[in-house]
Amino acid sequence: MKHWLIIDGYNLLYQLSSRNPENIPNTREGLVNHLEPLAGVIAERITVVFDGRQQDDADKIKESEIIDVIYSPPEKTADSVIQNLVWKEKNAENILVITSDRAIRDAASACGADTMASVLFVDMMAETASRLNSSLKSLGNKNKPATLADFFPLDKS
Repeated sequence: MKHWLIIDGYNLLYQLSSRNPENIPNTREGLVNHLEPLAGVIAERITVVFDGRQQDDADKIKESEIIDVIYSPPEKTADSVIQNLVWKEKNAENILVITSDRAIRDAASACGADTMASVLFVDMMAETASRLNSSLKSLGNKNKPATLADFFPLDKS
């Protein structure tokens, strides 16, 4: 698990089949909601960066308590924001940047960060969500609800 996952928001959105180009704010919010259950599983910290140049406050999604959502300022692109985040990090090797944009991937790699194409990340998200759901189902049973002890078993030796 990486410490920090930085996601090129629109790049990932356009890899998802459920995107709705007519309702971008809801589509962005759906992406963040989809990522929230994976926080702490795929990375300790997740940041999603969207181009904000043409967005007004009414189009921005509500704040997430788990995922950091950043909109680029009017004079910058999401790409430059992502590159600056990686460049400023002292331990860039603890970062995984999700984008299919080759220039961002090259810049992040040059700083020591790992990168992954958005299409591969979509597959990884689906596999991780499926594995989590399977684990939760196997812990519970129809006669009793899952308890904390199911997730943190005591050593009985």
